[in-house]
Amino acid sequence: MHITRPDEKTVLLSRLDALLSELLRRIPQSADPGDNTAARARLFSQPTQDAKEAELIEDWRNYVEPELARLFLSSLEVIEKDLKKLHVDKKSGDATLSIAAGHLDRWVHGLNQARLALSARYEFSEEEMERTLPFTGDPRAFALLQIRFYGILQELFLRELEDD
Repeated sequence: MHITRPDEKTVLLSRLDALLSELLRRIPQSADPGDNTAARARLFSQPTQDAKEAELIEDWRNYVEPELARLFLSSLEVIEKDLKKLHVDKKSGDATLSIAAGHLDRWVHGLNQARLALSARYEFSEEEMERTLPFTGDPRAFALLQIRFYGILQELFLRELEDD
């Protein structure tokens, strides 16, 4: 993968092989907690677990959670729209993706959401997150690969945002 800035308003991901292209395409579905209780709890974690703070928890559910859900959804909508521009070269098989620099913050949010949802859905421990990637081909190993790749992209995009 190669990241360049062809101009001030564009970030270009190029030399994306089939695996990296697939990982990118999976961001929206990976970020969606669906009915998974652990993923929903991780994305919409309450400010406290103290039962004495029932009013605070209720206000959180009524006011903060819906706003977080809107923020998550808007970030994923931007990512989905950008992913429609993923171009695969028929000759080499490599893909390129042009992302507006103004969308990078949404990408950072969406990638973080995907990482949190995946780690909760697959119940990864901190030890597993730091371990060498197991190349076993099972869904859990693939999810860990996604988390790592999304983390790398987050870091690269954050650097681009700092340079702006």
